[in-house]
Formats: sequence, C-alpha cells, structure tokens
Amino acid sequence: MSVEAFPTVSPEQLRQRSVRNLLRMGHCALTVMRTMLDASDTEANWLVLLTAGLPGGIGNTGGECGGLTAPLVLMGLRHRRGEIADGLPVVVDAGHDLLQRFRDRHGTTDCRQILGHARAPLRCVGVVREAPAMCAQCLAAPGGRQVISPERRAAYRELYQHWQQRGFHCADAVLAELETPDELDGAATAFMGGTLFEGMTCSALTAGVMALGLAFGEIEDSRRRVARMLAMMALRRDALADDVNRFNRAMNHGHDLAAWFERQFGSSQCRALTGCDFATAEGVHAYIEHDGTTECARIARLVAERVAESIAQAS
Repeated sequence: MSVEAFPTVSPEQLRQRSVRNLLRMGHCALTVMRTMLDASDTEANWLVLLTAGLPGGIGNTGGECGGLTAPLVLMGLRHRRGEIADGLPVVVDAGHDLLQRFRDRHGTTDCRQILGHARAPLRCVGVVREAPAMCAQCLAAPGGRQVISPERRAAYRELYQHWQQRGFHCADAVLAELETPDELDGAATAFMGGTLFEGMTCSALTAGVMALGLAFGEIEDSRRRVARMLAMMALRRDALADDVNRFNRAMNHGHDLAAWFERQFGSSQCRALTGCDFATAEGVHAYIEHDGTTECARIARLVAERVAESIAQAS
C-alpha cells in the first residue's frame, strides 16, 4: 500500500477530517486509520478492521492509545520489514520519533491516563484530532528524526539480530500461525518487544487483538449511533455493548483475549513477562542468556490458538 501522497495533505485538513470521521465512527484507532487512508486516497477497509480491537488501549485494557498504535501500523506498511537502517527496521526510528512527539504532547502513551476518570472521552477527541498530523510529520521527516540514544540503539540492534537469527518476531509469529492475508506483511513490524522494544503491551497479544479485529470488525458510519454511544458513556450505561457501535464486537473480543492473557501469564506487559529492559545491554543479555525467545514463542503460539478458537466458536 502506498502512502506517498499522505504527507502532502495539510495538518489542518488532517485534523478536520479526523474529527469528522470520529463523529461517524466513534472510536480512536480506526478513526485515525480511516483518516490516514483518506489522505492517501486508499480504500483498504481491511486496515480499518485490523485496528478495530485497538481502541481503549489494545483490547480496551488502557494500554497504548489507539492514536499511537494505528499510525504505527501504517508506518510498518510504509517502510516494511526489509527497509533497514543501522541494523534496525526503519520503522523503529520512525516509531520512536512518533512516541516522543506523542509523549511530549499528551504526557503519556497510555489510554487510561489520557482518559482519566471522565465519563465521556473528551480528552480523546484532541488525541484523535492530532494523531494523523503527527504521523504525517514523522513520515515527512528526511530519513526520520534520530531520537534513539546510541546505547539504546545498540541494545535494540543486538536483540533484533538475535531474533533474526532465530527467525522470530513477536507479533508476526501470531499472524503466521493464523495464516493471515499477505497484505498484512509489514503491518505488525513496529510491534516487537512490547511496541518498539519499549516493554509495553506484549506484541503477541497486540497481534491477536488485530486478528480479532479482522475477523469480527464491521464499519460504523453513523453520526446518530455514535451520538447515542457517547450519551450512554456520559450516563454510565453499557456503551460498549455489541449492538451500540459496529466496532464494539471486535473490541469486546479483543478485551476478552486480553483478560484471558492476563489470567494465563500474569500480566499483559512485555517487561513484566520477560523481566528484562530491552533498552539496556544488560537486559538484552539476560533475555538471550535465559533463552527468553523460547518462552515468547510459546506465548505467541498459545495466543494464536486462543484467537483461532474464538473465531471458530463464533462461526
């Protein structure tokens, strides 16, 4: 999929389009993806569906905001796995540029902290409004801004090379087990080591949520239904019931997967699961010496099996 035309749309046009899409779709990640696809003159509804389980922080767990994860998917498709710079996929630099911009603007990458205790997701509107323009800035940066310190880069590079030798990638391991379409090639590249080696949400879980989005997502396109959903949120009613918004079913399946994951493994966070900080040489060495890849591969396999069971049961 080409996104060459994407950065030529002005930031203000992207902001206005994103708000319009939010009013008829109702959730963050898929609104951001739809806006970026619109700006690229690309239909690709399957990409919107791929992000259908990401709102609410990957499976509605409060983790990485959909305004961050949707652009990372697009960046992965733009740069692909084979585009390497200094031993790392180019999307790692572009993604860390986005992470820094996102944190600088919103103070956090976590959905739960952005939303806070508000009944209605008013702060999320600002995030969704800015996310496509922020992604455009990263895509337009000549060669990508270098925001990763030399020490971190060395650690990331060593871990990535280890995984390359083992033929392993957290998210792709799940998607390969599920035999997802070839069009997904590159979409999950940024999701390794808990999103860009950051140790956040396990990337195998993220891939499982994406696969469920493809399986259960439907396109919502109704301002009336979205307004009703927002009113239900404000009244603390069940605004995420399957029949309230067409994307809700995929979100709920993603949330069920995340709840199962936490029961099964004790946490949804990569750093807690591995006990290693991938930003340090010491953390990477500990992971390699204790053969962490074997355990990560086991987790990926179990996630794929769980996703396949969920899809089969709903058929």
